[in-house]
Amino acid sequence: MSGTVAGRRPRYRRGIVWKGEFRVLLVPPVYLTAVLLIAATAAAGALKRWGGAAFGAQHPTVGALVEPASALRAAAWQSSTFGGLLLATVIVTIAGAQLIESGTWGVLRLYENRSHVLYARRLCAAVAFLAVVQLVNGLILWIVMRGMAALRPAPTRPPAAFDTGTPALGVADAGSAGWAEALTATGGALLTQTLYLSLGWCAAALLRNSIGALALGIGPWLVTAPLLLLPVGPFVPHAWIASLMSLPGEAQYRLYFWVQATPEPSPAVAAALVAGFTAAAAFLAQLLLRSERVLRPID
Repeated sequence: MSGTVAGRRPRYRRGIVWKGEFRVLLVPPVYLTAVLLIAATAAAGALKRWGGAAFGAQHPTVGALVEPASALRAAAWQSSTFGGLLLATVIVTIAGAQLIESGTWGVLRLYENRSHVLYARRLCAAVAFLAVVQLVNGLILWIVMRGMAALRPAPTRPPAAFDTGTPALGVADAGSAGWAEALTATGGALLTQTLYLSLGWCAAALLRNSIGALALGIGPWLVTAPLLLLPVGPFVPHAWIASLMSLPGEAQYRLYFWVQATPEPSPAVAAALVAGFTAAAAFLAQLLLRSERVLRPID
């Protein structure tokens, strides 16, 4: 009997630990940012569909959002661009930089001295949370677009001024996504958000300051965006993410908040680049978190 209880105790403790990791994420700044991301996605889709119906021609990418797979792909686009970057940075600020700044991280190190274990648990919990947000985002977008389609159906054929002779069925299917594409986009978005999280942890370990980590987590992505207009554009991470996610570049109906990066490398090359930088950032973060600086009192 005692052996059975002793055998169950480690699993019980692991459950308590993981419950604590997720509890750290369920705070107002994190879930309010998640709600804002979901609301912005649904509002953008509804406005684009309403405008297209009023104009008399619905773009296929927007019209396809009545399909669950296409809605999930659009949610992945949002998660891999500025909305997902903002949410990931807020998570790192709350679950990382704030703990280091307040000295709580040092207390956790007293119970678990292996900083890479603490970091890995925080990272896995954040990725799982982001996956749930992405799925909920796709579901809400699909429900909203189905409601919009019922309220104001899109025309089955473009107006004569835009008719190029393409069959209406072909136009309607042009922006559709299958489940394979949707799941691939979901995986790509989670990989991109893992890169955001890892870089944010590097900033948190270096600065030990919440505001600084938040600024450094978002700032470089905004500052380097204009580089896409220069010859170095294909070497800017924005282009790799756009290629990895197969983001549509047409600004007049885009459902994501990103720059119009022209995908230069193939998606496979882009995935390798993003994965490589993610692994390097994650390794660097755990090295920085291993420093004894995090155990010192706040200056």
